[in-house]
Amino acid sequence: MLLLSSTSSTMQQITLFLSLLLSIRAQRRVIGDNSEQAISQLADIDVREERVYRRPATYLIIASKIVRPSSIYQVIVSLLGEAEPMRVKASLSRDGVEVHGADTHLNPLQSRPVLLQVPPGYNVANQYKLRIEGYSRYGGAMIFSNETALHFSDKFLSITISTNKVVFTAIHTMKIRVIMLKTDLLPYDDVADLFIIDPDGFVIRKWNSKQLNNGIMTADFQVPDFPKVGFWTIRVSAQGQIEEQRVKVEKYYVPMFEVFLRMPSFH
Repeated sequence: MLLLSSTSSTMQQITLFLSLLLSIRAQRRVIGDNSEQAISQLADIDVREERVYRRPATYLIIASKIVRPSSIYQVIVSLLGEAEPMRVKASLSRDGVEVHGADTHLNPLQSRPVLLQVPPGYNVANQYKLRIEGYSRYGGAMIFSNETALHFSDKFLSITISTNKVVFTAIHTMKIRVIMLKTDLLPYDDVADLFIIDPDGFVIRKWNSKQLNNGIMTADFQVPDFPKVGFWTIRVSAQGQIEEQRVKVEKYYVPMFEVFLRMPSFH
């Protein structure tokens, strides 16, 4: 009986040891370097290892996915309660070359904006990236870094084209008014090009580098005596951004009529 008890105790110890060993092997480890903290930007999924203990979040970055030329790109940086005081740097790069960068100092539970100037350039093939880096105030060691790709859009203006009529004929004068506002709703005061194009695609009239007045551009166009019937196009071009509005031109005649007045004689 003693032997059996001893054997049973030994088996229990072996089972406990194996359980501990499996538990240790299955234990999650702490992430230590930046490469293991990366999240795939292309697949839009978390590619980090599953059995990893993740540290509490320490920062939050909010920024637009779309970048527009000649505009201010704003990045909101927030440090959470688990973070330490640090210097956060934001930089904007185009085709691998940094075009603008700025930094700010934050304490835990603080939020501050970082403003980046987007340079002019309207090539949609340009690749923009936003890079955020956090450095410790004590020693300057890098705490975190993150980089993400941005979508470039050449539309940086809100353009509204209006005319005095919807349908025109040969005796009419086309009065055109264009209102142009920037993304911050301030008037666009630079120059723009205006084109009048017939239904066959030929440019009938154009105004090159026409100056705007408080974001408004006006022009008059006399419809020809024998116009091409169809939809004409009013095209506005400003630093690479193009906006169009179509109007109809038809052959019709204003009805003629006579008015006869009969008034009682005066006594």
